[in-house]
Amino acid sequence: MEHGIISVKQLRRTYLLFALFINVLVTMYMIINDDNSMEEKAQYAHYFRFLYCAVWSICATWYLKDKIRGELKTHIIKSFVLFTITTCVSLCITHVGNIMLLVSNLLLFFTPCLTIMGCYSYGYRYGRENSTFYLIALTILACAVSYVSIYVTYNVLGERGHFGVAYYALYLLPLALACDKRWLRIISIIIISIIIISSVKRGGLLALAIGMFVYLYVSRMVSDKSLKASIILYLYLIVMAVFLYFLIQYLGDDIIERFMDSDDDTGSGRLDIWESLYRRLKTQDITLWIFGNGHLATTVYSWENLSAHNDFLEIVYNYGIFNLFIYVCFLFSASTYTIRAIRNKDQLAPCLAMFLTIFLILSMISIIVLSHTLTLSMITLGFLIGWNEYDKRQRVLEQ
Repeated sequence: MEHGIISVKQLRRTYLLFALFINVLVTMYMIINDDNSMEEKAQYAHYFRFLYCAVWSICATWYLKDKIRGELKTHIIKSFVLFTITTCVSLCITHVGNIMLLVSNLLLFFTPCLTIMGCYSYGYRYGRENSTFYLIALTILACAVSYVSIYVTYNVLGERGHFGVAYYALYLLPLALACDKRWLRIISIIIISIIIISSVKRGGLLALAIGMFVYLYVSRMVSDKSLKASIILYLYLIVMAVFLYFLIQYLGDDIIERFMDSDDDTGSGRLDIWESLYRRLKTQDITLWIFGNGHLATTVYSWENLSAHNDFLEIVYNYGIFNLFIYVCFLFSASTYTIRAIRNKDQLAPCLAMFLTIFLILSMISIIVLSHTLTLSMITLGFLIGWNEYDKRQRVLEQ
């Protein structure tokens, strides 16, 4: 359909690229300001969240229009939208404080919902386009530049210890690997691997290693090019081994101690936090089980205002058991969709499997649902399932 000399597709593409560019700017801001206090972050968070929601709400209308026509069918988005709604209801019930803070927190949860709807709708209708991948590559590059800017400011093995913002680019890796351009895939793997290893994040390294293994293993399952996948795997392991060797030479033996001291530091305090929250969950009344203790309630009972470092504990403690059930349903929908893609030997099955692996691992040892990483994750998931549905539709038309 045409509007004058500009088609609807051109309008949507231009606006999507604009929305992704806004995502680049917000991602850089979130990484660079990671060291700021909660009060300093909150000072500008309201404005960024409002801008983000306003921009991506337009993209979400594409999904709603196509959904009304009966063209889009996926339980993944339905379950995630339901999770967003129920979490916001719980947030409103338990909120105590000024209304501006409540609105800001609501925007925090609605933004990922809008991004997965918009990215899925665009991917479903138009498939993979180079312009989209260039913006994804720009986002990864922005993550790398912003990460380096704070990395050189602190001693990575000193008081800060490590950087959680290293995870930002990791959630975009499955999206980059869906690109047909080999150079972009290789550069993305190298950049993200360097970020994760240099950050000394054991959970990130575990997610990256297992995610890459799953990606290459599923690639062998769905493709006849098993030898090529094996060669790529061996080359990847060699490159990472060489990089790790030089990193150890540069940083000394302290980095080995950091990777190996999980028994001494109890998972950087995670076990103590989990034990504390478990005891409180056992003693709380039924009302708190249903509605939760309120937004960021887990930080009240941990030192240095730390979160639960586990999405499942974070959700059940803050927002109640019903929201946890919806979240598990969302993960179950994503898992069954990925399994079907592998069985059908869909081209994007390796990327879907890699995304699910990384998401599940980091969801168990860190916080995704309360940070910008959830938005990046939903951009990745939205595009992947949209592109996969587009590919399936094209195969049917070719038969």
